[in-house]
Amino acid sequence: MINFNRLLPFAALLVVYLVGAFGVDIMDIDAAQYASMGREMSDNNNFLEVQFRGKDYYLDKPPLLFWMSALAFKLFGATNFAYRLVPILSTLLGMYAIFRFAKLYYSEQTSYIAAIVMGSCQAFFLMNHDVRCDTLLTNCVTVAIWQLAEYIRHRKWIHFIGAFVFVGLGMLAKGPISVIVVGTGFFVDFVLKRQWKHIFNPRWMLGVTIVGVILVPYCIGLYCQYGSHGLYFFFWEQSFGRITGESEWNNSPGVFFQSHNFLWSFLPWVLAFIPGLIDFIREVLKQNGKIEETQEAISLGGFVLPFMALSTAQYQLPHYTFVVFPLGAVITARYLSKLISSPTVKAFRWVKIGMIVTSCVMALAILLLSVWAFRLENIFLIIVAALLGVLIVQLYNKKRPAFSQLVFAPMLTAVAANLIMNGHFYPSLLTYQTGSRVGQEVAKNYQNERQNFFVYDLAPVDEYNIFHSALDFYTERITPVIRSEEELKLALKKHPQLVYTDEQGLNSLKGSGKKFDILQRYQNFHVTGLTLPFLNPAMRSTETKPRYLLRVTG
Repeated sequence: MINFNRLLPFAALLVVYLVGAFGVDIMDIDAAQYASMGREMSDNNNFLEVQFRGKDYYLDKPPLLFWMSALAFKLFGATNFAYRLVPILSTLLGMYAIFRFAKLYYSEQTSYIAAIVMGSCQAFFLMNHDVRCDTLLTNCVTVAIWQLAEYIRHRKWIHFIGAFVFVGLGMLAKGPISVIVVGTGFFVDFVLKRQWKHIFNPRWMLGVTIVGVILVPYCIGLYCQYGSHGLYFFFWEQSFGRITGESEWNNSPGVFFQSHNFLWSFLPWVLAFIPGLIDFIREVLKQNGKIEETQEAISLGGFVLPFMALSTAQYQLPHYTFVVFPLGAVITARYLSKLISSPTVKAFRWVKIGMIVTSCVMALAILLLSVWAFRLENIFLIIVAALLGVLIVQLYNKKRPAFSQLVFAPMLTAVAANLIMNGHFYPSLLTYQTGSRVGQEVAKNYQNERQNFFVYDLAPVDEYNIFHSALDFYTERITPVIRSEEELKLALKKHPQLVYTDEQGLNSLKGSGKKFDILQRYQNFHVTGLTLPFLNPAMRSTETKPRYLLRVTG
């Protein structure tokens, strides 16, 4: 029998995910670019060769996200929800997988907590509306780990095949990092159990074959587009090259970049994870570096080693380590479960204090964003957030069960905070992403003129001056970009024309002598690069740049 009360936390998480899926526009640069590429693939039906804006020069990411979004667009149309549908479904599968994985080694309670921690950490709320390749990668890796653990425990071939199918799908999502996380996790586990026969088991070659079969379609497309360089890039340069220095990408992040980002991206659980990790390592050391067969170190090895390796890369972004967060959830859950079973120990009190402080910090941040940065006026959201706030305070009461204090209270803090973020903050923020606003405006009100719509951008090609991907996605076409006054003269031989441009383009049009009407004025800001001056309403105008939608009449 299914206990529906136990499913309520996951229903709450799903509601927040769906609010973001329907209500938040797709963000430039990466998410909008990937959505636009999926829409383009859906239109041209060319699934083997990944193209971007009609050209064969996109090599950076494998195609699983593009394939899934293209399929969703064919079924439901090119919408915000369709783009996020498969990633959200993969997250539900990922939470189930981490529950089943943890249940192989721990109690039902620990497994349940692991699934809650995974789905409610800040990274997963972000990954399910600002969808990049990491969402599918993370959940494919999680399923692969679960299936391989099942195979080692029960020796059923269905689990062996399932494990390597999902390793292959993880590679199709974002490359060899899929193999690295799964491989390091089980390698550490085998070493600590002294199971040398597992390390050198020839059956792994069959697993490599299964992964190879999964990768064949993409490899064919890579070779057709880029020759042997495409294969070298996918299997080596894309991932390992960023560590060895072969990759040209370098933002000099520093070795503690990912550690600093972890402090916010694993909220509200970070102050439980840190002592949990220390407790896990201490327990292994007490056993002289050897664990029993009924124990596991997959989560420890699969989290720590890839996290350390990714922290040394010469180019990093915060989401690069999200792939190991489900294993971090297991580490957190095993520690919380120990504390819940012994609520009188000092550690329980200190972790609870840490959770309360975390909840207060998150509540203060949301309050500032909702009152100061973008005023929240939605009565329904205000009432729901207030009720959740009262419930959270009640759950932290020492008279409540230990489980409520250490699990339900912080989880509801994350739900309340991200309900406000997805229902209010991000929609308000994205009014300053003019690419999506203009794209929707043209698609809705200027449908008959859409084929005569172009971008006039005089900035150099390698500068992200006017972003095009959200514009392409919402107009459902590849919007031509005019980059010189000579091209402009040729384009304006046909009129009237719709033009999206900035201040420099507007001044150029004025100098051309052409007549035009300003249909809409906008203030633009690169929304994924938030700054305090932008969040400050009194200073926001100093951070934004004007954009214009024009109709050139003659």
